[in-house]
Amino acid sequence: MYTIEHLAHTADIRLHLRADSREDLFRAGFEAMNQIIKPDACRKPCPCLFNQTIEVNSVDETTLLIDFLSDVLTLCHEHKAVFCELSLLELNANHLRARLGGRPANGFDEDIKAVTYHEANVQQTDSGEWETPLIFDI
Repeated sequence: MYTIEHLAHTADIRLHLRADSREDLFRAGFEAMNQIIKPDACRKPCPCLFNQTIEVNSVDETTLLIDFLSDVLTLCHEHKAVFCELSLLELNANHLRARLGGRPANGFDEDIKAVTYHEANVQQTDSGEWETPLIFDI
């Protein structure tokens, strides 16, 4: 389970993600980005015309999350699609391998230019939750 909290920001979209697990934190970021790009595009079951496996290696969990979302964003732009399905095949502090399923999008409601490193800080709290701020440059 995870939560996505929208925070005030002057020019970008600023969120705070909280989740019960590292996996759910990555799912929350994936879901949040989808909701920005094309709200409700993933509400119906996906007739996935685009299937992609991605692999990301990074120096730490924060960089891994940003790099993962950036790779998904690039695929969205390349295929003019929204990726609604996410299967995390491998995930640890420095490595992610995932399978994505996507559908064509007739334009994006909001064009995200980048997933930023600014303020991002993936951490596990004393209570065991995972959290991070996340800013999308629009």
